[in-house]
Amino acid sequence: MRLSLVSRRVLVASLLALPVTAVTVVMAGAPLVAQQPQGNPADAIVGDWRPGDMNVDVRIFPSNGQYLAGIVKADNQELVNKEMMRGIAYDPNTKTWKGEVFAIKRGEFVPMTIKLTPAGFEMVAGSGFMSKTIQWTRVQ
Repeated sequence: MRLSLVSRRVLVASLLALPVTAVTVVMAGAPLVAQQPQGNPADAIVGDWRPGDMNVDVRIFPSNGQYLAGIVKADNQELVNKEMMRGIAYDPNTKTWKGEVFAIKRGEFVPMTIKLTPAGFEMVAGSGFMSKTIQWTRVQ
């Protein structure tokens, strides 16, 4: 089931209003609970994160077999509840996640890859010489 852009934004806004350990979404009759990883390696990115290059907190949560992310805290209140990442899927062979991240300065979504690190995760956003590597840390 693919959600429309409006439905996805409503879902993101409603999920972002809840603490990550309390998020429960019922889709197709089966509840999905977003919380700290409990065995599924793909869920290791679920939770609240802060990129090293911006003063925002981003919540990543499961949705329809993939992951979405939205801004839950920012100095610029216009950014709060905005979709930050979408279409994130886990590749167990490479132990990475691929999807799209919103590049605020460019005003568009760009491809990105996430790889876990001891300190959090590393995101490579964009492609080729137009890419940027950003370190993210978990928000406690």
